[in-house]
Amino acid sequence: MDAIRQKLRRNLSMHDKNANLDEHDDLDEESTGHLHKDIEDAETNEKYPQGRPGSFLNRLISHGNKKTEDEIAAAQAAADKSGQTTMVGSATTTSGRTT
Repeated sequence: MDAIRQKLRRNLSMHDKNANLDEHDDLDEESTGHLHKDIEDAETNEKYPQGRPGSFLNRLISHGNKKTEDEIAAAQAAADKSGQTTMVGSATTTSGRTT
């Protein structure tokens, strides 16, 4: 019975729009196989360099990009609060002015 539940859970998790991508223990060989196939397809496909919209690869990349943007925004807010100069990307920001 547990094997059936695990299989159903795995099949349903592939279609979950709000998947928790930080759970590394939830990955299995089937999921990683799909991921590697998506990566290879993305490398050869110039139309969707970050994977097809809605694909597992695209969701992983989007999740990573959002996390990075949140970290940059938090660092920027902390720097603005303290009045320090920070480097964000290739621009230098000093108290709200970009140089």
